[in-house]
Amino acid sequence: MSNYDFSEEKQDEIETVAQEIHQLIFQPKLSNPIKTLDVPIVGNLSSSDKLELILEFINIVNNISTDNQLGEDSTGEQTIELLNQCKKVAQRINSSDPSSLGLHPLVYFYTQQGKPKIGSFYGVVSLILHLQETKFWSKLIKVRKDFEWVIWNYDMVPQLVAKKSDALQARELVRDFYLEVINKLSGGIDKKNVITEIRSGDKRFATLKIPKKADTGEIQSKEFSRETKASAFIREALPGWPVCKICGEYLPSRFNSIDHITRKADGGLGTLKNAQLTHPYCNTTYKN
Repeated sequence: MSNYDFSEEKQDEIETVAQEIHQLIFQPKLSNPIKTLDVPIVGNLSSSDKLELILEFINIVNNISTDNQLGEDSTGEQTIELLNQCKKVAQRINSSDPSSLGLHPLVYFYTQQGKPKIGSFYGVVSLILHLQETKFWSKLIKVRKDFEWVIWNYDMVPQLVAKKSDALQARELVRDFYLEVINKLSGGIDKKNVITEIRSGDKRFATLKIPKKADTGEIQSKEFSRETKASAFIREALPGWPVCKICGEYLPSRFNSIDHITRKADGGLGTLKNAQLTHPYCNTTYKN
């Protein structure tokens, strides 16, 4: 994106879309230790790290690999298009938009100790782009409950990132791991056996080790560490969190949909008895 004097109208439009993306990814501010399940997609970063992540996000979504790939943008139209594509992906991950899968940030982008995982963000973005291209959204939704159980209980992302030594470079490996989980579950493999099946069937994942529950890495002390406090809160709060009545998985705090159990087209009324909480996509698209 070249530096040109865009019109004031284009500058305002660019700023508006950029702010919307920023809010979707970085808001609300992450407390430390975690005391709420209402967490941002990406945890607290410095201003420079936020800028780097956004630039990489733009490159991934728009398949930009070199600085000179885009050419000149004298009007700002191309910049707006690039940002709008990113906004659509961010909305798909977690927003009030009808397209939103409502991926609970804690389940997808944090460890059980409440530590943010940038590698998961890049991997999920790559997964979203793949599902967008293949139109396999329903394949994910059908196994979503077990898929999220697997990625939460068997968090392999840190090991996958370590293989590439960089969260950005590991994004396709993380994406492919997620796809393998989805495919195994779709094929009828029990969720508790999925990792074993993946390790034995794909040499890229053969060396993955299942973390032991007892191995928390805690330092023995009379005082609770931030990680221990966060782990305790998550352990107690997450199991009782509301779930989508269509796919069965956790609902984000701020973004959910009120669905008619019996459709309006079938005579369903707007009564409390006929109301249920769902993800926006499960309500507006998958259900229909």
